[in-house]
Amino acid sequence: MIKSLIIAFALAATLSAADFSGAWSGKGGSPDPKYGLVPVTAQMTLVEATVTGTLTGTMKIANGKPFKISGVLSGGTLVFAMGTGESFSLTPGGSTQLSGKYTSSTGQVVQLLFTKQ
Repeated sequence: MIKSLIIAFALAATLSAADFSGAWSGKGGSPDPKYGLVPVTAQMTLVEATVTGTLTGTMKIANGKPFKISGVLSGGTLVFAMGTGESFSLTPGGSTQLSGKYTSSTGQVVQLLFTKQ
């Protein structure tokens, strides 16, 4: 009985630690040969996040229009692919930070650090 309770608490802690649902605010930059590092901001909202399931939500880069995102948690990394050839991968840094890169369909790479709001 005690062993079952310990396993249940460990499982509950694992599930809550891997919950990425909520609003995230990001800052970072994109290297430019002419201007150096160009600052970039981003906002992301994940409306569903589970250990074994998918992630869905919206993302907005700078002052652009929000777009839908969907992805999976794979090997400790959140991986998103957009239908337009864009990709996005983030690595958790605890329960309140995500860091990674966004790659546009033209190959532009933006490094971002998100903080949970």
